[in-house]
Formats: sequence, structure tokens, C-alpha cells
Amino acid sequence: MESLRAIREAFPHLAVSFSTEGLGGAERRLRNGDAALAFCTLIPTVPDDITALPLLSVDLRPVVASGHPLAMLGRRATSADLKPYVQLVLSDPVSPDSPSYGVTGSHQWRFVDLARRLDFLLAGFGWCRMPEHLIADHLASGRLLPLELTAELQRTPDTLTIYAAHMQNCSLGKAGRWLPNDLTRRLCM
Repeated sequence: MESLRAIREAFPHLAVSFSTEGLGGAERRLRNGDAALAFCTLIPTVPDDITALPLLSVDLRPVVASGHPLAMLGRRATSADLKPYVQLVLSDPVSPDSPSYGVTGSHQWRFVDLARRLDFLLAGFGWCRMPEHLIADHLASGRLLPLELTAELQRTPDTLTIYAAHMQNCSLGKAGRWLPNDLTRRLCM
């Protein structure tokens, strides 16, 4: 928010349009020319035709509601432990059959909205990896519990990088270059 206040002061006549997208949405907007700059994840890697500046890393943590049977294991969960239970998965709303990352369970419920997935997680419908900053209060209150996974299930990275991204063939204007630099400066403090 501080960077947005600062860009408004630095570029008072700049027209800004925001759109919140599900997985893949920001990259699609860049490719369609609907956006010049996107703040997004690029999974599994940054595509060759996109310039991406890493802004921050978000820690992901496997969690489950306190009343869920997986919360009662008392040990690291194995694939066999997870198999009968639902994994709550974020999915690309436009390409639901696109590759899945971090999916280890055999039963998935798919969501395009992180907040709705959190609602279902808190209601005890399954388990998932969530950004730690979004669940910190729920962990502290005991509503959610960490789900420790065996080494075989830890192939998925525990962090997710958020990028400022744009198409390489589309140069950014002065404000488009200014904002990612300002965000980087503020986030590195």
C-alpha cells in the first residue's frame, strides 16, 4: 500500500487498473496484452519470453484443521496417510487440466480463490499448503495445526516466489519501471 501511495504521488495522472486473478490469470493478461505489468507467481519456472523481478518469497506450510483426523497422527504423514483425505488445491480457472504442482493426495477439491480454500480448510474439509502469513493467527489460536510430511512428500518447494513480470517484447514505461523498484526497496527492508 505504501508503494501505491508513493506511485500516486510520483505519477498523479497515471491511470491504474487492478485485477485479481486465479492461477495463470496474470500471465494470461500479460500475453493477451491486457496488462503491462503483473505481480504473480510463475510456476514452475519463469517463461523465456517474460522478464520477471523476484519481489518476495512466501513460505508455504502444510496444515490441517485441529479436528481433522490427520491432525491426530502424532507423527509425520506418509502418502498412505494422506490418500483417503481431500487435498484442497488451487487451480487455474481457465485451464483446470493444466499441470498441478504440489498435489500429493489422490482426492482433490479445486479452488480458484485462496480465501475460499482457507474457509474450507478451517471447516475441516481437507489439508493443503498455505502461505504462512495468511494462517499465522489460525496456527496461534489452534484452529489450524502444522501437518508434518515425510521426506518423500517434501519434493514440493516450501516457498513460492512472487514476481513483478512483463513481456520481454513490451518495454515498460517510467511508472512501470518505478513501481517494481520501489516495491523491491520496501520489501527488502
